[in-house]
This record gives sequence, C-alpha cells and structure tokens, in this order.
Amino acid sequence: MRRILFVVVMLTFLSACKEKPQNPVAVYGDAMINSYEKGKQAGDAGNLDAVKKALAAYRAINDKYPAGLDEIKPLVGQNLDISKYDYDPQSGSVTLKSR
Repeated sequence: MRRILFVVVMLTFLSACKEKPQNPVAVYGDAMINSYEKGKQAGDAGNLDAVKKALAAYRAINDKYPAGLDEIKPLVGQNLDISKYDYDPQSGSVTLKSR
C-alpha cells in the first residue's frame, strides 16, 4: 500500500515538473503592456465619439459632410490621428480601423 502511495506521489511530482516556471518579471511586463494597449483602445474609442460629434456639428454648420477628417480637427479640439479611422464622406460614417 505504501509503495502504491509512493508511486502515485512520485508520478504527481514528475508530472508537475513538466510545467515550466513563469518569470515574474515577464508576467508583470506582459500585464503592463496589455493594460497599456487596453487604455489606448479606450482612448481611441473615446476619440471616435468626439469625431462623430464633430462630424454632426460640421454637417449642421455646412449642410454637408467634410471631404476628409482633417477638416474637423478644429472642432475636435485636440491632436487627432486621423489614420486610425475609416471615414466615408458620402454617408458621414466613421469607424475605428481594424488592427
């Protein structure tokens, strides 16, 4: 009985040894990078809302949508990286580009 118990314990120990230990610094670094990326995505989504509102304001003032997003930069009131957005001047729809 003791032999069987010993064999079971040894097999459990050996199977657990196959797992590689994780580097705590690498795990922390990955978590920080993931948090940073999520923060950037949240910022881009917030800017998308501001762009949509600026497009609506531009249309209300000019009775048409702008030819490009660079025309609404003064209405957004911040530095806007327009390369992150897909814009259709015919419909006025704007979306975040897929990554």
